[in-house]
Amino acid sequence: MNSRRFVALGDLIADLYYNGNKLIGIDGGSSRFNVIANLAHMKCKNAVIGGCGNDKIGRLILKRFKSLGVDTSEVIFRDKATRAYHLIVNKNMLPKITYKCSKSSPRNGTTTWYEDNLDDIEYLQSKVTKEDVIVLDKLDEFSLKIINTFDCDKVLDIGNSNELEKLKDNEILKLKGKIEILQLNKRVVPYLMKRLKCDDFLEICRIFQPKLMIVTRDKDGADFFYNERTIRKKLINYTEEIDATGAGDAFLSVFIKEYYNNSKNIDKKFINRTFLKASNLTSTVVKYVGARGHLYAKNLEQSKLNDTKEFEEEQEL
Repeated sequence: MNSRRFVALGDLIADLYYNGNKLIGIDGGSSRFNVIANLAHMKCKNAVIGGCGNDKIGRLILKRFKSLGVDTSEVIFRDKATRAYHLIVNKNMLPKITYKCSKSSPRNGTTTWYEDNLDDIEYLQSKVTKEDVIVLDKLDEFSLKIINTFDCDKVLDIGNSNELEKLKDNEILKLKGKIEILQLNKRVVPYLMKRLKCDDFLEICRIFQPKLMIVTRDKDGADFFYNERTIRKKLINYTEEIDATGAGDAFLSVFIKEYYNNSKNIDKKFINRTFLKASNLTSTVVKYVGARGHLYAKNLEQSKLNDTKEFEEEQEL
């Protein structure tokens, strides 16, 4: 069995849910932290290393992390507000929930957002070992620094092209061979193909040279690229979604766990059995509200945003 520790670096992020201007829920956010939460639920060794705002929201999401079995012992409190995404629920809410995302509050327009600080790199590096596996969820200056300087395995999930647009081509090309698992959302692939002048998905894989590249295609399944091989897997049973937030994070978490449990060996049998496990988990995730709703809720009714019982404590903030 794998004894690796899976790690997410950087300051914690809160997701604040609103119905109009009314705050109806609070939880932790960001894909890398969602992946760690799922891995913790699978009883994998894990850690979140970074900072957290010294306020009610920060202490709340830290408490929730701990309740999921996430090691937060290396999280330090900062003398600033916890940074937050503000998610405004669509008017109809059910059966499928979508959001308008902003970094400023719909209540008063204020923002607490700030980027991860490069000055923290030395501190973070002192807490990470060669046996750790770092999970990253975007390509920005902070992530590039980690990829290029930390001497351990990295997993990278790119869900949109916003940060990529700020990078130079040579910064992207220098990532060749530095990523173990690369997961791309299907909406990112056309951007990369055009940007890097690739004719197909496999060329992207040759540029980055990860051990495994995954392209998620929502309800259409996923494509897998490894050792110059390509496998396309389709979902056998499609689950009607309530909220798709965090589905890709959960999907990746299963592949991370199984990849290291399998001593980093990949073949068709590995892809087939792991895809089945990952698909089963994501079919559960989409039945609940929020990226981590499946980790908290005891039944489906608790996952509905209009049931505010779960958020009574948060509404006092």
